[in-house]
Amino acid sequence: MMQQTITGQVCYRRQLCKFLFFIDVQPTNDTYPKFQLFFRTDDGSLDIVDFQDSFRACRPGSIITFKVHPPNDPNEQNGKSHKVWQCNQPVDVVVPYTSREPFIPGRATRGVSASTEPTAKTEDYLSPCKYWVNKNKCEQGEKCLFQHPAGDAFEVARRKWLKQKEKDRKLVTYDPEDPHISKQPHGLRAIIFAYWIRQTFAEQLKEGGGVLDVAGGKGEISLVLSREFGIPTTVVEPKTRKLPNYWLRRLRRLMLRFEVGEEPDWKDKDVQLALQTWPCNTTPTYLHTMLNDEFLVQNAPLLENISLFVGLHSDQATIPIVDTALKAGKAFAVVPCCVFSHENRSRRLRNGELVTTTEQQIQYICEKDTLGYGGQIKTAYLDFEGKNRVVYWIPNTTW
Repeated sequence: MMQQTITGQVCYRRQLCKFLFFIDVQPTNDTYPKFQLFFRTDDGSLDIVDFQDSFRACRPGSIITFKVHPPNDPNEQNGKSHKVWQCNQPVDVVVPYTSREPFIPGRATRGVSASTEPTAKTEDYLSPCKYWVNKNKCEQGEKCLFQHPAGDAFEVARRKWLKQKEKDRKLVTYDPEDPHISKQPHGLRAIIFAYWIRQTFAEQLKEGGGVLDVAGGKGEISLVLSREFGIPTTVVEPKTRKLPNYWLRRLRRLMLRFEVGEEPDWKDKDVQLALQTWPCNTTPTYLHTMLNDEFLVQNAPLLENISLFVGLHSDQATIPIVDTALKAGKAFAVVPCCVFSHENRSRRLRNGELVTTTEQQIQYICEKDTLGYGGQIKTAYLDFEGKNRVVYWIPNTTW
């Protein structure tokens, strides 16, 4: 296979799916025109590790050396006026783009011939600029190839953009096994999770056992469990978060809305009174630290009184929550979201596959050994938008 080594600046980067992404490259040698380069795993040209490393390395603005070759499928070049290459090796970053300011590229390559490419901005050809409709500003200014509507046209374009964004998000998170069709808003996720916890782990919590809410942020889950149900909770969160009164009032409003099932009459006296009070006086304890070996040693008395470890979209803390709970023989419930596979190359399924997706992370947790405590690691779906599959375990025995 004929290969060339080319050094150039990444102008655009776009990922079409989990196994394919494209970049536009402007060679540092100005005698060569801009070209398109793609990376993929589905044809065996790259493994998942090199693919992910290449994607992170190809940050727009960075200068990189590539070893390229003609596409394995010659049809990739058809109908394109620019040169198309494929890369099947890790890239070498020469000068990384480190500025805090966003890189402003030139014109993107397009998959059409020169004869059919438009020469002017036309209403029929161009869609609204996503940066403009999202933030009402665009770094490209007059150079932007997309529409910058104003007035009523801006509001129409923004509503249309938000509707399409919501549609795309639902499509990405669609799971045919999920029984919830019309789901609750994403903003209610902590409340819904807390209600599910109280119902699912009633036996473990009835004797006063506490909940350890790891990577809990401001502690929404813990506040609902403690102030609504009187369950002792401890939030483990490295960052100190402010808990202003308006935030607590907002959480209480969400609680009332969830309980009623519709928007309450906020002017009603009883509703106004309910907004000022909580059913229970129990409040969460906040520990601003990490869940690590040092924490386990320093907080051994606390852990003896903990019945349940929980984590909602807890990112890098998800697997440590599971491992710590299993080791201690304590129940757990986590809702996985981001995987961070590039930080955890050792996490593989029993079949040898690298854990790179949320679904694989869920399977990875379910495949874990319960270390003699019995019970089965199970999954369930929660009734809110977004990543809503919870993985949980209740041990049969304790030592």
